[in-house]
Amino acid sequence: MKKYLIIILLVIFSIGLYHILEAEEQEQKFIEYKVRSGDNLYKIAQKYIHLSRSIFLNSFINEIKAYNNILDSNIIHIDQVLMIPVSQTEELRFHPLELDSLCGIYLNTYSLYDKRLEHIIARFNSLGCNALVVDFRNVTGQLFYTSGNEIAQANSLILPIINNPQKLINLLHSHGIELIARVTMFKDTTLARVYPHWRPTVLPDSTDSLSYQKNYVGHWLNPNNKEVQQYNLSLIKEIIALGVDEIQLDYVRFPTEEHLLDADYGIPDSLSKQDVITDFVKQVYAITQQAGVKLSADIFGIIALQNKVDVQNTGQDIARLESYLDRIHPMIYPSHFYGEFWGKSYPGKEPYYFIYRICKEIMDEVDDNTKIIPYLESFSLYSNSVDAYIVTAQIQAVKDAGLKNGFLFWNAGGYYLTTWEALDRWQP
Repeated sequence: MKKYLIIILLVIFSIGLYHILEAEEQEQKFIEYKVRSGDNLYKIAQKYIHLSRSIFLNSFINEIKAYNNILDSNIIHIDQVLMIPVSQTEELRFHPLELDSLCGIYLNTYSLYDKRLEHIIARFNSLGCNALVVDFRNVTGQLFYTSGNEIAQANSLILPIINNPQKLINLLHSHGIELIARVTMFKDTTLARVYPHWRPTVLPDSTDSLSYQKNYVGHWLNPNNKEVQQYNLSLIKEIIALGVDEIQLDYVRFPTEEHLLDADYGIPDSLSKQDVITDFVKQVYAITQQAGVKLSADIFGIIALQNKVDVQNTGQDIARLESYLDRIHPMIYPSHFYGEFWGKSYPGKEPYYFIYRICKEIMDEVDDNTKIIPYLESFSLYSNSVDAYIVTAQIQAVKDAGLKNGFLFWNAGGYYLTTWEALDRWQP
């Protein structure tokens, strides 16, 4: 009897082992690829990444190297047979997200890779976060997706870190996370250098010195230049076509550097900077509305207070922009308010007071307060990180002010350890 029992157990074990091995085979398959003249790992990875588990090209290249024992030199040889790891192909199904309330972070695209993304998704799942803001274009003019724009191509501005956006979006959506594309507008250090006619014309200073005019290269494009506007609009159309949930405009304003405040932007006397910015955002809004994608704008620091001189200098008039935005993201960073401000000597040490008061000021300017989702600082002007209590105080201030649709966190370096701690500690 024992003998039969042992045989039965062995059979069951064998069947189980077979299914485990079969499952492993199903999980990881390979395609054999014979290296040809002109091939490199980058080209080969591009060819097969859509069949892989990887979202980012560098991760997939490293995976190919690991399975084929390729050293750091990246050297491959003609006629060498590579085993390309692939997963079962399946049609990507997009489920557009319609989220009203957000809790999310900004992540520099250079920090975006598979393992990091897994960690962030795990954190989001445990903390109830649901929005990831990623650069699709930054202030250097770099585009982080595969663009067909001829100007971007001619100036080597394409660095497709987000080389498989549909797979990224599908993964995030499966966890209930929106992908928000941050797209910088009128600050572009590369194109400002390459195309002088796209820049504002700097006028002589009060001493009639031409030093600024002669030496100025600048980081800013002219928001009133129609070629600049059309370039920006063409990029927005491309990014929308990738399937993102929201276009978030940053640097959609005139510069505030002293020598650029009175520069010549070619604006007729009958118009103002506010007219230029509002009209441009209106054009973007027409595009996003037609595509069914949300549009938001980052409101520059102190401009959130809407002092007349600041509105005139930047062109950001919240009351006028509101009609053309689905969300408004005032960037409220207490550590950036320096000197005596509202009777406080060290604003960065009193985050609750400043966040609460500024939120109240903004709410007075905006008719629909549900559109307001502020950026909070997960850093300070002097450090990459802040204590968790500072983050918690900001969250509480937003809630106490009466804003109900959430908040986003900003840390340019992607250091969010204390943010996770604060969110874990904070109770609504």
